[in-house]
Amino acid sequence: MIFTPCPGSKGTSVDEALATLQAADADALITLMPAEELARNEATQLAQLCAERGLEWFHLPVADEQVPLADFDQAWEQSADRINELLDAGKRIAIHCKGGSGRTGLIAARILIDRDVPRASAIASVQALRPKAIQHPAHVGWIERFGA
Repeated sequence: MIFTPCPGSKGTSVDEALATLQAADADALITLMPAEELARNEATQLAQLCAERGLEWFHLPVADEQVPLADFDQAWEQSADRINELLDAGKRIAIHCKGGSGRTGLIAARILIDRDVPRASAIASVQALRPKAIQHPAHVGWIERFGA
């Protein structure tokens, strides 16, 4: 998995950021920002640009500084099997929120736990890349609901 900030938020266009992710061998992109946050960050064209580039796109919205709610759960139910198929096939998936740490780390840990990585190991793996991930009390409480 590749952890990244929102494509287009670090001085490049969204399309340039997607090209960079593809150069890093990303085959799919998980977007954790809700639609209104994508609009505020001028990234509403992510789905279209991913399709044009042949990147699979998954929209699993989680509000900033919050835990996943029903809209995430619904999207997760529709996407989790395909995400795991891609990972099983050795494909690389990029995950992003606004900054690439908080929500990104939380959902990366959830993916690892769902793939039978022990929760403590999943959190440690994420925090090795993003030390500030899974620090928010709500995030800690949410991730503790999964795995062992």
